[in-house]
Amino acid sequence: MRVVWFTAFLLVCVLAQRVDVSSNSHEMLDTFTLSRAADPDDGQAQTLQGSTPFQETFQQYPAGVFPSGWKVRGSEATAQAVYHIAEEEGNRFLHAYANNQDVQIGIEHICEPQDYPILRWRWRATKLPLGANERAKKTNDSAAAVYVIFGSRLLPRAIKYVWSSTLAVGTRFDSPVYWRAKVVVLQRGPAEPGEWRQENVNFYQDYKDLFGLEPEKVRGIAVLSDSDTMTSVSEAAYDDFMLLPGKTPSLLNPEAAAVTLSLM
Repeated sequence: MRVVWFTAFLLVCVLAQRVDVSSNSHEMLDTFTLSRAADPDDGQAQTLQGSTPFQETFQQYPAGVFPSGWKVRGSEATAQAVYHIAEEEGNRFLHAYANNQDVQIGIEHICEPQDYPILRWRWRATKLPLGANERAKKTNDSAAAVYVIFGSRLLPRAIKYVWSSTLAVGTRFDSPVYWRAKVVVLQRGPAEPGEWRQENVNFYQDYKDLFGLEPEKVRGIAVLSDSDTMTSVSEAAYDDFMLLPGKTPSLLNPEAAAVTLSLM
């Protein structure tokens, strides 16, 4: 097993770890430099540690650029080729197009998971890496993935929520390439043209269900659209990330979720 440490970004030095089970392994877990966004329109986000609420709508960036508030694990040039701000009908979002490429970007925001246990975002996957299957190292590509990263900068834990090419929605398992990460499948198959799908995940409860532990502090979130193991193409879009207080049923307990939703 190889452990490679990365040093990041001048005054705010953030260590990232990559743990490979084999020399082909490409999964990585990173924490990133602090960035915060403006107040949310719907008023549901709360102040975190006396700061403005965490929200990322990408509206502050001009179309065509790499979002400067997000940091790169790996090649800056590759990240700028894969990720850029796109615009449709006045709405700006993060667009990802990976052609046999693999690079992760992320944004750091530290908070207590029990106080702000819900991550909301919307996304869509329009091109999926053919035959990819996140259960195996040799096929471990995702059209889209969102990580919530917890605990130590040196040895973080993570939940990776994926939009999969082949795995059934609700599937969950240990990452095949990083022993402190769990994978949860939220979506499968390509979105319809122009279709966005919204997610609301209770990562606090999911962490307890998956790891059997009380989670440490949230360090931040990251995204990844990759296609290198399948020598293929992934195309996806991400938008409107927000941390929220309150209670949302765990994705891993669909019976409880159905009961709760029926009462809403």
